[in-house]
Amino acid sequence: MIKKAGVFLISAFATAVVSCKQGPDYKTIRDEVVSIHDSVMINTEKAYLNKRKLDTLVTRLDSIKKGRPALDTITEKQTMNKLRSQLEDADDQMSDWMHKFNADVSGKNEDEAVAYFNKEKAKIKAIDSVYVNLLKESDQYLLQFRKK
Repeated sequence: MIKKAGVFLISAFATAVVSCKQGPDYKTIRDEVVSIHDSVMINTEKAYLNKRKLDTLVTRLDSIKKGRPALDTITEKQTMNKLRSQLEDADDQMSDWMHKFNADVSGKNEDEAVAYFNKEKAKIKAIDSVYVNLLKESDQYLLQFRKK
């Protein structure tokens, strides 16, 4: 009987410990958000460089056409402007997110702070995804204009 009671108590204690275990605190999630932000900031620099390259190419299309007579400058200019515009939109999204983000959660309880940072984490991850895809696309596009 005592043995059964001991097993029951151990089992009950283990269940209580597992059920009381909480998820990550808001500071952990906030740190993840900041880490993703830092990664995105590197991509904003790369996006800036690609925008500059696209700007330069647009102004040089006539001279590029001389070396590549089959080049459709109208289509290329449209593609360049579209990529540039998409990169600017990504920058605007990032800027907007940074202006609205608030790392200070004074006045919020733990659950509210965790919910806030999880929401911000989803937002910054979406922006990161936009940058990654646009950088891949613009890098690939720019390759055709590299000097050989």
